[in-house]
Amino acid sequence: MVTFGKNKTDDEEKNPTTNDIDKLDMKGHEPSLGGQFKDFLKTVVNFAGADLSALTCPTFFLNGLSLLEYGVYWADHPKIFTSVTESDNPKDRMIAVTRWFMSTLWGSYASRCTNGLTEKKPYNPILGEQFYCSMGDVKCVCEQVSHHPPISAFYLEHEKSGVSLNGHCGQKSKFKGTTIKVEQVGRAVLHLKQRNEQYVIDYPDLIIRGVLTGSCYLELSGVCTISSNSGTKAVIEFVPKPWFGGEHNRIKGRLSYEDTTYCTLSGKWSHQSFFTRNEEPSKELLFDAEADSIAERKTAPVEEQQEIESHRLWGPVTEALKVKNYHAASIEKTKIEEWQRKIRKEREQRIIEEFEPILFTFQKDDDPSDEYSMVNISLLKNMVGNPLIDKGAWTYNDSLYKKN
Repeated sequence: MVTFGKNKTDDEEKNPTTNDIDKLDMKGHEPSLGGQFKDFLKTVVNFAGADLSALTCPTFFLNGLSLLEYGVYWADHPKIFTSVTESDNPKDRMIAVTRWFMSTLWGSYASRCTNGLTEKKPYNPILGEQFYCSMGDVKCVCEQVSHHPPISAFYLEHEKSGVSLNGHCGQKSKFKGTTIKVEQVGRAVLHLKQRNEQYVIDYPDLIIRGVLTGSCYLELSGVCTISSNSGTKAVIEFVPKPWFGGEHNRIKGRLSYEDTTYCTLSGKWSHQSFFTRNEEPSKELLFDAEADSIAERKTAPVEEQQEIESHRLWGPVTEALKVKNYHAASIEKTKIEEWQRKIRKEREQRIIEEFEPILFTFQKDDDPSDEYSMVNISLLKNMVGNPLIDKGAWTYNDSLYKKN
């Protein structure tokens, strides 16, 4: 088996060539598709250092989910989501918010590549695509608000507790050496109506490893900040596994109140994470990803969904993938792509109107329209590092914070 890695003379990863790809042992992919997957990898390595958004992915490497649906992972544990508002102590509320944030990570980044599974690529959502579901008592709404660049907006709400979340995310992907690095652009804003509190959250970077053998899995890197107008802040660092030794998926971090640290964080985001209070000698469990099961996503029957809702739109492709009929899946996927090309052409020719999102509105940071937006902007200065938080925020038009 051919391996690639760090150059012995420096810290830069070597970029494989197409000849190197021919020598690979494809352990993680279906044996019958090894040749096709190598052809795909040859295309990938030719994109080394460039944005991968223009790269067409073969059907057999799709995971059967629309990327738009990923916004729902924020509600994987509804009871943890709604409990963030319960404590009267702002420090304990930040612990609860951090626990909820950690509870979103396993579903978002590990659930699709465990128990022998390998990470694959989701469908690229079409412009205007929508997804609706409930997770327990939490309502979830998603819309693809932009295609170039691709941006998905999402909203979660539990009206009784007054807890809601607005967010949007775009991705920039580049291949280098043996990995694909994905920078996530955007922010999420948690709102606690009963406390009149807001928490602005940015995203970790993704490192997709195992690309050259077809056994892909995700690691997280970088720093995430949760900044609140309660005076609290959480800073969480994701530590990738070193090239030699070490462990996967480690975290470290701290929680502070009015710039004074009162808790430290440790553990593994994919397993157990812990917090340790300054005055206590022992650590306490923050979240156990292996013990807490994910809530069921409940959607309307496909026949009752709109044409642009994810499960109805991509349903024929997904059904073909389930039985590994990749030819049929390609045909169904091509139908969607041709339909979208026709719509784009009609918009260019002004036969139909330009696209406008139906469910979400973009609020620029340099032109805030309400107190909610101004609070969010004030919290951005507390973000650590160089966060890719975009120039504004997509907000659900019927957000809970707008209601009396």
